[in-house]
Amino acid sequence: MHLNWINIHDFCVTWMAALIWLVQVLIYPNFKFIPESEFEGFHKRHCDRISFLVAPMFGQAFLAGLILWQGPGTLEWVFHFAAITSIFVITAVHSAPAHSRLAQGKDLATIEHLIRWNWARTLLWSAELALMLGGRFES
Repeated sequence: MHLNWINIHDFCVTWMAALIWLVQVLIYPNFKFIPESEFEGFHKRHCDRISFLVAPMFGQAFLAGLILWQGPGTLEWVFHFAAITSIFVITAVHSAPAHSRLAQGKDLATIEHLIRWNWARTLLWSAELALMLGGRFES
């Protein structure tokens, strides 16, 4: 099997769906248990290290747009493009500002906000994964 843009997009969706569930059920909830005196350093290390792992989301966005533009222009690809666009909007409006606030120190209300809005990203990536798997493995 040779790699094509759709295979690379599918990898990005799979990677990000797995990563977002890990972040949602393990990493973000555990922010609440980091002692306040250690939180700033912990949060900086978290952001520095996770940045490399979330890079496929940029590839996914580019490829979803490219595939939609060049074809196949199916409803599936409209959904993929709309989902990743929505994920970027949620990230810009909620996640990034929350992380900026947390860089200043531990704030439980901000952590709760981050967790609550991250559910939207988690569900969008999960829906994308389900759609992708259903479309790629139907008989």
